[in-house]
Parts: sequence; structure tokens; C-alpha cells
Amino acid sequence: MALPKISNPLFVTKLPSDGTEVTFRPFLVKEEKALLVAGEAKDSDSTIRATCQVLQNCIVSPELDVSKLPTFDIEYLFMKLRSKSVGEVATLRYKHSDGVNRSGVKCDGVSEISVDLDKVECQKTEGHTRDIKISDKYTVRMRYPTIDNVKKIVSMDAGGVSSMMDMMADCLECVYDSENSFEPDSKRESIEFIDSLSQEQMRRIVEFFSTMPRLSHTAKYSCPSCGQEDTVTLRGLNDFF
Repeated sequence: MALPKISNPLFVTKLPSDGTEVTFRPFLVKEEKALLVAGEAKDSDSTIRATCQVLQNCIVSPELDVSKLPTFDIEYLFMKLRSKSVGEVATLRYKHSDGVNRSGVKCDGVSEISVDLDKVECQKTEGHTRDIKISDKYTVRMRYPTIDNVKKIVSMDAGGVSSMMDMMADCLECVYDSENSFEPDSKRESIEFIDSLSQEQMRRIVEFFSTMPRLSHTAKYSCPSCGQEDTVTLRGLNDFF
């Protein structure tokens, strides 16, 4: 007689970007193994690929191409997936910088912080918008960067300004006025448009990226050795695991 098929519970959450309801199952042993193997490789590209593949496997509905989701949607979904697969509480360990507390006293104490992952949310900056007014006439509409955009930036030899310009060009969705909408015909056209902006116009677009929603959680703790009370703000998926 064949072995029985084990059914898995289903959970529902909503994408921070647009409120789409997503149903998912916990990840299985085979998927946890894929994450562990990627982690052992200590290669960011392997980790990104494994994370996206596990999410893709575990999402039951609706049909989503995980690689096309904004990066903060992926981080949020993986946080919820990890919570329902491994446990709601993550225990993090912190030490004083350089082994010295704020009073200048040497202390090697290790503080453990328990974070309830179900209470971690994507924080949204007030006033953040995809539609950026760059003149009295024109408004630029941006799209959120996807994991493919991030992988490209990570793999680029050039950094700094070149990376940011590339990200902007990839994420420029259209430029519109009160009557028409203009979509770029190519990446080159997007880059040329960005090159034509003034410093102030560029600043407004950079602000779009710096104020995007992101995982954020503030925790308070007290050092068990010296008693110093402190606060740590966790941002982005890596800070939670």
C-alpha cells in the first residue's frame, strides 16, 4: 500500500504593495533543504534564487510570478512564510559594538531579543508615491524594483551612481501630463531622459527609492551583563534571521 499524502494548512496574507490577497502553505523539508544549501553557498545570487523558488512553490493562489513582485513584497511574503513554517518567534543575539557599552565600560554580554514575526509589518513613509511631479507640466510614474533588478545591481561591476542610474532606468514606467502618457521605447531612452533631469528633479526620484516600503521593527532590550537598556531597529529581511 502506498504511503499517505500529507495535507498542509493554508494561510492568507496581503501584499503590502497593492493589497492582493495571497494564499500560501508552509515550506516543506525539501524546500528548507534548498534554503540551507543556498545559505551555505554564501552567495547572494543563490540565496535570492532559492528564496524566490521556495515562495513560488508555496503560493497557492492567485497565480503570481514572484520574480516580478516588488522586493518588499517578496521580503514580507517570506517573513510570513517563515513564521508559519518554522515558528512565529525569531531569537536574535546582539553585542555591544567593539565590546564597549555607551558608558565606555568594557562588556562582552550577549543580549537575546525575541521578535514576534507576525507583528512585523512593511512600514510605509507618509507621502511616498509612485507619481513624482518633476515640473508644472510633467509627472514621472515609477515602478518598484523587482528581485531581478536587485540581482542585476549586485552583479554589476560598477557601483554608486552607475547602479542607481541603471535602477532608475529599469523602473521608469512612463512620463505623463494632463493629456498624454509617454512610455520609453528602450532602456537607452530611459537613461537619456534621466540624464536630462536637473539636480532637484533627480533628488525627487532618488527619494522615491529611499522612502519605499520596507520591513521594519523596533525592539527594546537590556544587556544581561551590564544592564544597559537599548533599542534596535530591524530593517530588511536579513536583520530578522
